[in-house]
Amino acid sequence: MPAMADQLAADQKADPGADQEPDPAVDPAVEAARLRAAAAAGKPEAYRAYAELLTGQGRLDEALPWWARAADAGDADASRTLAICHKDRGEFPEAERWYRTAADRDGGCAFGLARLLHEAGDTAGAETWYEHGAALGSVECTTNGAVLLAARGEWDTALERLAEASAQGDDIATRTRGAIQNMLRDLDGWREALARAEAEGDPEEAYEALRDLLDPERKAMFARYPRMVAEAEALYARAAAVGSAKALVDQALFIARDDSRWDEARALVERAHERGYDGAAYVLGVWAEENGELRTAEEWYRTADEADGGHIWACFNLGVLCVRQRRLDEAERWLRATGLDGAEAGGGAEGVDAEGSDRGSFDEGEERIVRALEDIAAIRADPERMPTAEWEERLPGLRARAEEGGPDAWCAYADALDRLYRLPEAAEWYRRAGTPRALLALGRMLYEGGGATGLRMVPYYEPAAAEGDAGAAYDIGRIHDEAGDRRTAQIWFRRAADLGHGRAAWWLGWTSEERGGDPQHAERWYVRAARSGLVPPAFLAGRSMVRRGAYGEAEPLLRVACEGKHEEAPYWLAQALRGVGRVEEAERWLRVAAEAYPDLLRQYGPMAGLAIPDPR
Repeated sequence: MPAMADQLAADQKADPGADQEPDPAVDPAVEAARLRAAAAAGKPEAYRAYAELLTGQGRLDEALPWWARAADAGDADASRTLAICHKDRGEFPEAERWYRTAADRDGGCAFGLARLLHEAGDTAGAETWYEHGAALGSVECTTNGAVLLAARGEWDTALERLAEASAQGDDIATRTRGAIQNMLRDLDGWREALARAEAEGDPEEAYEALRDLLDPERKAMFARYPRMVAEAEALYARAAAVGSAKALVDQALFIARDDSRWDEARALVERAHERGYDGAAYVLGVWAEENGELRTAEEWYRTADEADGGHIWACFNLGVLCVRQRRLDEAERWLRATGLDGAEAGGGAEGVDAEGSDRGSFDEGEERIVRALEDIAAIRADPERMPTAEWEERLPGLRARAEEGGPDAWCAYADALDRLYRLPEAAEWYRRAGTPRALLALGRMLYEGGGATGLRMVPYYEPAAAEGDAGAAYDIGRIHDEAGDRRTAQIWFRRAADLGHGRAAWWLGWTSEERGGDPQHAERWYVRAARSGLVPPAFLAGRSMVRRGAYGEAEPLLRVACEGKHEEAPYWLAQALRGVGRVEEAERWLRVAAEAYPDLLRQYGPMAGLAIPDPR
């Protein structure tokens, strides 16, 4: 899905007090009481004012009902604020509901709803609401709606609407319009250069005409404007028709962005290999490794290296593959076969990744290989990282039971092979078992230890997650988080936390506090995380309670943090104890905090003093 222009102004919570400075002569407590009384008396103008006051104090739980009353009274900004609060909490259906209460009459809500739908994958719904918001006068909707039109290749209409937004003073629209115009000029240039090569019947010239398409700096272009992926695919198909086998591979790389066309992409690369392009075997090896097909990956890497002159990065990947399987002597041979093992210095040699782009300079490649060789030495020196004799001895018996047994025995045998780093064999037995537990183990083995791509492994995690495995749900969330999909990650972390996973609850709390500015919601998740025995969220929950004056609730959590050697916890435990009147005990903990303070400053750096209270 294309990334939107960074239009956030219409999708932010109202800033209480943004319009005027607080009157220092007014007692805040008196003002709060006055606003509450007015709101409780049913005065619509007081609903929002009191909600803003509570929100500004970090008391969102108490603010939400008053925001709701304001929204029910017709306040579109209140509807938008409610939607944003619920979105930040990961409550997406509720966020959508509040946006819809005013999206038909308010451009800001239409914008927020369109963003929400787009993030959920509903591009058609997003386009509808951007168009509606633009009709209401939202320049942000005009800009983002135009970007969606450009994403599917409606260039003229998109440029026209961006010009309208630019004329209204939208700098983002101006920059986006210029970027699209430059991109279309480049596209015309590629077409013209390719046409000349086609006329001459020159395969090499046809491929060279498109080389700029593979510039790493253009990756964002393809992500933002998927129509350009189709354009690139068509151009490479034309170059391949002239006779360029390399163009077949690059055509396949663009096709492979669509998971539903995976077989088509692989067939093109195999055809390029059959036509004699040595690099095709390397790409097939990378794809196989990313898919967890370890034996196939090794075969293709070996094929790539057998070509004239060898293939540096096929050797490197073979070395890493062997390290993962603890075939250390083989691994060392493959890594040294690259010729970039630190014995030489210099520049100029470059590798090629699965998309045909530069892997980096000679020096960067040399550093990677040296690190891999150092890892081999470290593994050899650490018995904990090598297969154990115990599992070697148990293996024949487990094999015999597997040959006579069913899924449980197959899974047990696969687990033993996994522990012995015999990953390809383990994968076969895990797949044969096919139970949710076996598939989860397979996915983890391939992703965490086999070089597979996380998103490709998610289907192996899902059956266990569907059966209520909190760890599987957490792992899916982590994979999506690492892939940059915060929304999907948040959904899965919420599922995991609801199943009792402490780290998932910790993530939700941290996200809520740091990204959403919602300390009450964060505190609840920290408490749930602390119940699983995690020390950092126990500290975070306790600190939050001290800050809001809940000293008695904070004390046991902060004691857990102190027992867990959390260096910041003694200071906050002292504050909690002081708050409940146990001054002497508080003084003892303050002395502990004072002793730790210099180490904290060294640990966190020069900015630590701004964030960590000085207990001395």
